[in-house]
Amino acid sequence: MEAKTNNKSLVYLEGALFLLFASILLPTNVKSIAVGLFCAVSVYHFFKSKNTFNTRFFLVNAAVYFLIVITLIYSDNIAYGVRKLTSFLSLLLFPLCFALFSRNDMRYLYSRLDKMLGVYLVTVVLFNVIPFLWFYITHYSISDMLIHFPTVMRVDVGKYGIHPIYLSMHCSVAILFSMFILRSLKSKWKIVGVLLLDAILILFLLLYAKKGPILALMIVSTLFILFQRKRAIVRPYIFAILGLVVLMIAIPRTRNKFLELQKIEVIGEGGPTSTNIRYTIYGVAKELIYESPILGYGIGDYRDVLNKKYETTGNSVLKEGRYNTHNQFLSLLTIGGVILLLAFLGTLAINLVFATRFNNELFILVLLFYGIVMLTTNILEREAGVIYFALFFNFLSARTLFVNPSDAS
Repeated sequence: MEAKTNNKSLVYLEGALFLLFASILLPTNVKSIAVGLFCAVSVYHFFKSKNTFNTRFFLVNAAVYFLIVITLIYSDNIAYGVRKLTSFLSLLLFPLCFALFSRNDMRYLYSRLDKMLGVYLVTVVLFNVIPFLWFYITHYSISDMLIHFPTVMRVDVGKYGIHPIYLSMHCSVAILFSMFILRSLKSKWKIVGVLLLDAILILFLLLYAKKGPILALMIVSTLFILFQRKRAIVRPYIFAILGLVVLMIAIPRTRNKFLELQKIEVIGEGGPTSTNIRYTIYGVAKELIYESPILGYGIGDYRDVLNKKYETTGNSVLKEGRYNTHNQFLSLLTIGGVILLLAFLGTLAINLVFATRFNNELFILVLLFYGIVMLTTNILEREAGVIYFALFFNFLSARTLFVNPSDAS
């Protein structure tokens, strides 16, 4: 049975949280307003309910942001550093907001979890389907759409523009959320409806053909099945995975992306594939890290240093592309060295320990999914990545981090 409340401020807070779960449908500038609204309502509820600030939760989950701020001290390019700190701001705001809630608040909000996950699932589907149908009807043939739609979503939709890698992450996380929704559904029609939404998202995943999110989803979905310990769902899952693999092989775009993994070379020795570009960038980034392993180069200078390194290597592809490290862990090392990386890993580890202790399966799988994707993508340095990582991370963390076993039921 769902928890109920007569606390109006908590109802407002619930509405602001639902808006965030649906915020993929908002243009870029309005997303920031949605985050600001959630922060304002959280502060209002805190004072209205006379809650106690959860200092330990805030310090653990916001530690990385504070360390990034400190690196501004030894940065030369202060203006760029301040702009990047603004991009990272979700890493501070969401720990701050969720630290304002009481255990009863989280118990009430968690009673709405399936609905919030459902809102995210539906809005992600709409965000993919509506532009696809619009551009198919007004601009392109179906064959053109299959080739150009990822580019269309990046450059032709104005303030809704988003890189395919982040679209792939949204699709994957929505599918992961749907697994937990399906677990609690009783109606066959609702189950069929959710499975149809999943099928749509899988087709878009194959269209975007981003290896990292697809592999991460396959890994965490397998773990989800293992967590359930039900033989009845193993066989359907195996058939589903086999069907996905067949589609990946049958679709040239997706097949070619995975074939890149057969031969990984630095650019110059091999072609400028996405895999080879990443492999070459990692080599350059490692050289920089060896030169300043403890403190890194600071939030203001880390990109300038990386771009200058591209110039000295004489690699025109990297120089012209001005690529980031395409690995969140390497990026943290270039920003703040080993100290910053250990702080980030420590935050993840502490949360993973508590999530495991209180059997928070969803949080465990979300942590693992983002951790895997971070091996090939800088999630925290773009709004499309950091807002949702920080939101899901802190919402799920607040239910199990520093609580008593009786509170985690």
